[in-house]
Amino acid sequence: MPNRSVVVTTTLFAALFVAALTGCTAPDSEAVETSAAERPVATPSSEPTAAAEPVCRRPGGDGTISTGEPLNVELYSEMHDYGPREGANGTVAYAPDGTLASYVVAPGDHDEAILERLCVGPYSLDALNAVRRGSVHSVDPTSEAYLTPLYAGDTLNLNPYTITSVGDVNGEVRSYEASFILPPQR
Repeated sequence: MPNRSVVVTTTLFAALFVAALTGCTAPDSEAVETSAAERPVATPSSEPTAAAEPVCRRPGGDGTISTGEPLNVELYSEMHDYGPREGANGTVAYAPDGTLASYVVAPGDHDEAILERLCVGPYSLDALNAVRRGSVHSVDPTSEAYLTPLYAGDTLNLNPYTITSVGDVNGEVRSYEASFILPPQR
């Protein structure tokens, strides 16, 4: 008959092993691998939701916004406010239809945390702010639009239909020409 302490130890080990595997599933053969920088931290939003939080797959990389082509508004279909976090404690405003409208930058906010919070890629957010803040998607005679820093109190546009009417830099509203074709503006 085995030693009682060996049986207890073996039983505990087996229970811990099973607990560790609980919830594991076979890998999805169609899953897309993303880098750690592209994986958002999903935290609860301050807005009530009826369903589970959406899975964020941030658009990014080169070629998401093509010069001289219409802006693909589907790039913004995954945008969602995953809630405040370190580096992204600003205030999100919603449009009457429930979509994201704007983000007011808080002191200490920085680009990467804001992108993560809102589930949007850097080029996509730049495009939304190309006209009123300037970005790599702006036609700027000084060629410095892409250097626009974030200031506490800045308003970032979050809606492809308000690119020409929402956004500022340190209280100043700028007016650049976008390098892409704008969707109908409200």
